[in-house]
Amino acid sequence: GFFADNHDIISLKLYQLTVERTPEEEKRDREVFLPVVDNLRLPGMEAPLEPMSGLALFLIVFFSLVALVFAIVIGIILYNKWQEQSRKHFY
Repeated sequence: GFFADNHDIISLKLYQLTVERTPEEEKRDREVFLPVVDNLRLPGMEAPLEPMSGLALFLIVFFSLVALVFAIVIGIILYNKWQEQSRKHFY
């Protein structure tokens, strides 16, 4: 049978082993390459979030309340129209 799995390689983490070198080897190999992954986020390495300013917090709360009131008004209007429609049925 053809039982095969497809796998995608998302990222690789490669490191060079550190070895003891003679001074001649150090002179010859001056550059040491360290592995770098631009989008890697390690646990505990998150940058602390800056607290919101008072104006930003006020605007978020204000517009949230406006949106809530708007949704409640639309809900009341739709409920009244639904009740009006349900009263018009003649049996």
